[in-house]
Amino acid sequence: MDEHDNEESKRSMPWWPYAAGCLGVLALAGLASVALPVGGVMWWQDSTQRADEAAHAEQEQKADAVFAPAIDALGEAAAAPAQRDYSIDKTVRVIHGLDLALKDQPDLESYMRELARQDYRDVAPEVLEGRREILQILRPLYAKQTELEEQQAMWEMTSELLLATLSIVSVSGEMNLVNPAGTFAVDRDRAKVLWDDLKERQAHHEQLQSDIAELDEKLFGVLVDYADVYWGYIEEWDRLSLLRDRAYLAVHEQDWAAAEAAAGKAIEQAPEEREAHLLKALAILEQGDPERLSEAEGLLLDQIEQHPDQTAPAFLLLGVMSAKVGDDKQARLHLQQAAAYYPKQSERLLDMLDPYKMRAFLQKSREGQQILEQYQATMLGSGYFSPDLQLARLHFEDDDFEAGRAKVLDHFARRRSQEQWDFVISDISFCQELLGSDFRKIFPEDAWLDLEVSSSMMGLGSGINLAVRNRGDRTLHNATLVLALHLTDMFPGQYTAVPAPETVPAVVAHEVTSFGSLDPELDVAGKQKSVSDTVKHRAILISDEAVVWVDTDEFKIAEHEEFRKERQAVKAGVRPEAKPTVTSQALRSTYDSLVSGLSKGVDLQIEEKFGKDSVLIELPRELSILRPVFRLKYGEETLLAEDNLIEGDRIVLRFTGVDNFDPDDPGSAEDLELVLGSPFGDMVLRWKTTGELTWDYVGVSPEE
Repeated sequence: MDEHDNEESKRSMPWWPYAAGCLGVLALAGLASVALPVGGVMWWQDSTQRADEAAHAEQEQKADAVFAPAIDALGEAAAAPAQRDYSIDKTVRVIHGLDLALKDQPDLESYMRELARQDYRDVAPEVLEGRREILQILRPLYAKQTELEEQQAMWEMTSELLLATLSIVSVSGEMNLVNPAGTFAVDRDRAKVLWDDLKERQAHHEQLQSDIAELDEKLFGVLVDYADVYWGYIEEWDRLSLLRDRAYLAVHEQDWAAAEAAAGKAIEQAPEEREAHLLKALAILEQGDPERLSEAEGLLLDQIEQHPDQTAPAFLLLGVMSAKVGDDKQARLHLQQAAAYYPKQSERLLDMLDPYKMRAFLQKSREGQQILEQYQATMLGSGYFSPDLQLARLHFEDDDFEAGRAKVLDHFARRRSQEQWDFVISDISFCQELLGSDFRKIFPEDAWLDLEVSSSMMGLGSGINLAVRNRGDRTLHNATLVLALHLTDMFPGQYTAVPAPETVPAVVAHEVTSFGSLDPELDVAGKQKSVSDTVKHRAILISDEAVVWVDTDEFKIAEHEEFRKERQAVKAGVRPEAKPTVTSQALRSTYDSLVSGLSKGVDLQIEEKFGKDSVLIELPRELSILRPVFRLKYGEETLLAEDNLIEGDRIVLRFTGVDNFDPDDPGSAEDLELVLGSPFGDMVLRWKTTGELTWDYVGVSPEE
């Protein structure tokens, strides 16, 4: 067939096979274009699923790593045979510590690490098992949260729920010292409302809501069950605390029989506890029955054996007991051991302070604060429980004044180095009570130190400038000033301690020394205070040579006026006479001896000037121990000393502006009276004129 025929043949063939072929090619191309994205989606979905599975597997492993140490620690401790006899104090300390960790730790992992490293010895197994059950439910919930945001939301939600559930209780019966018959129980209805509210606030975390839904009732149930267990032990501890509180209050009142009775009941309730054993031993010692000292010794030795890491208070009481029977050598050894152990053991000794703080109501009464102060003093070596102060008393009783003085200063040096400012105020008061005139003799010229306080603007608030004027002739070195502030809403006589910002090398004799400015933010029973809320301020000066109160002139004058009014009220029968203390008895005898020999050391001179004259009076330096406030009376005038200094062995006073000292007209001059105000009475020295304008000392008159 030729080429022409071929062309004709092609033209005569039907068209549709070509069309079909073209359509087939186009169809294949279209299918390919559709299949490519569908396959990509399927691949992406498969990859995402694999990634999710990998993330969940990784989170499962992480959950095991995070939860297992804590769960194992709780389980092992709960199953330990020794846990059959638990300590209620240790149980409360641990569960309260875990509650604090719920508030303080930023995330669940940090909290779990805190749980894993706790010492659970002597903790009630029921408490440990309850915590363990909570963790076992939270572990799979945590394992599902692969996103950090969801993990944090779960932590916030579950921790808030646990804290809220623990705080919602109802009390049936009556809780008091006489009849502690009340019982605590978790208010489940209120807890359920809280749980629903928490879930609603976290509603935007949809995955978390879905995961929680699977465990909702189980999680809520185990939390409420644990709260019931928790409050059962809190109730037991409260019953024990009621008895110990009573013992602490009796100790404060020095009612030793009542202290022993309350402590004994507390020991019956909790034979393994620590505080009541110390309180009972203290009460036995102070009742002074020599036949019972072995009983006190047994209590203390038993405490040393049971609590070898908390022995300092027991050694101190053993030292006091040895001193009472005249064994000074053994007393010093015990007290020195207590002094060595207190710094090391203070953290362990105060391990119940957080539970005490949990009882916030104690801060709202004077008696509650006394309980806290007694507990802290026992555990930190303050007041009666200060080894240094008890050693000082032994030295003073042996007439070794310098050794006693050194121990007193050692005690306050330790307070300063440990920055335990709250105890400085109570300790100096206790020194006056325990050591009497021996303490005053360390630095009898404290009345010649004046606190000077002035306002200063510090930033947007107001602060105060602090300084001390030293009118004496002794320079004090390495000096720290601790401000004692009585603020609004405080009980009368209550102060809070605030250290001045600067420790100065020296408070120089006859000069004014600045201690800087401060503007502290303070807390009084939950209320924020500043120095603008100050009702009264005093200060304590701690130096290498002395520890003394430092007051303003206004405070000293007001204090002596209160002393005078108090004496007048007693004399009139309006108020009973206060029971004499060791301090008052010792200073009373000092007062009497000074009065009897006063006429030998008094000198008076008149500086005649044009118009008004000046009166110069010199007195024996020994009078300084009475912290006198001087006033000169002339006719209707009462004058304060313009100069009041200690120079050598003399107190030098200068009163200016005294009228009518005319030597040519002696009849115009009136009698002069120098009033020396003291806590025990006012000594009045009178000088009378004669025709030749001479002055004669006429003795000391009784107080007005």
